Amino acid sequence: MKSTRPALLQFSSLAELYSHFDRIFLNGGTSRELTSICGHVINIFDHHFFHLVKLDDVSKPKPLKMADEKAIILSTVIGFGPYTYDKQRALYLESAMACLARPDEVWENPTLDSAKWVYLKYFDTKPYSCTIMLVGEREGKGPVPITSFPGKDRDARKKACGVKIYP
Repeated sequence: MKSTRPALLQFSSLAELYSHFDRIFLNGGTSRELTSICGHVINIFDHHFFHLVKLDDVSKPKPLKMADEKAIILSTVIGFGPYTYDKQRALYLESAMACLARPDEVWENPTLDSAKWVYLKYFDTKPYSCTIMLVGEREGKGPVPITSFPGKDRDARKKACGVKIYP
């Protein structure tokens, strides 16, 4: 049975968007350890905000660093300043956390570049019937979120390859 998709986020500024990310993924800290039902212990850090909403400032060298950007992000209470972001990824942050914590399927996919696992969560909505979360493994940090995005059934089928490790 498909899950009910969490409500889409509403926000009008970068500070408000980060506040949602903080509430959903960090519980007010700078990092969090989350045990997914698939058994992975996932380490989430404040800099994953950049990846999960695809935040960028084209005028700055990459990668953006939270030590340099956090004060700017938190002070941007009107609009988004010099930053761009992926609205679809941002709107679906609640679904991304649901996918990370309680995936319906997890695949170890050797075709991925920066990730190792594909987490899939199916929802009772159209056209985006699932959330796809890519999770990687970083030396010294274990499993970490790489990115997530809403998808259609065909997107899930494309990513669901390799070895199914959950359930």
